[in-house]
Amino acid sequence: MSHEWIKSLILIAFGLTMCAIALRRLRLYRLKERYALLFIFLGAPFLVLAIWPAAVGKLSQVLHIQYNTFSLLCVTAFLLLMVFELLTIVSIQDRKISTLSQVVGILMEKQGLTSADLPHGKQSPPVPADSQQIP
Repeated sequence: MSHEWIKSLILIAFGLTMCAIALRRLRLYRLKERYALLFIFLGAPFLVLAIWPAAVGKLSQVLHIQYNTFSLLCVTAFLLLMVFELLTIVSIQDRKISTLSQVVGILMEKQGLTSADLPHGKQSPPVPADSQQIP
């Protein structure tokens, strides 16, 4: 019986840690609510398994799938959903960056600016050709 308690404590700790990290980042780092909810939903299955550890076994019996196979399917589905969610986020940001780059290009063209006219950040300022001396 102590073995079951240890598994439950580990699952509870992991699930609560995921939820706490999501809420902390939401508050301190101004993480978008969408991403905080994603982390909370990630922690929820671990809390459910801590409360009802036989859930995976029961579902595998109901579906007539071997326990190990069903566990592997659950983990695979979980990871695929996470990958698709992260790819969706990256794709949306990529589209926003592309649109922003196009708008900046259009505005530069309307103002007659070229890339040579832009400040170069940390690079040294360009030296006029007549002041360059060859050693």
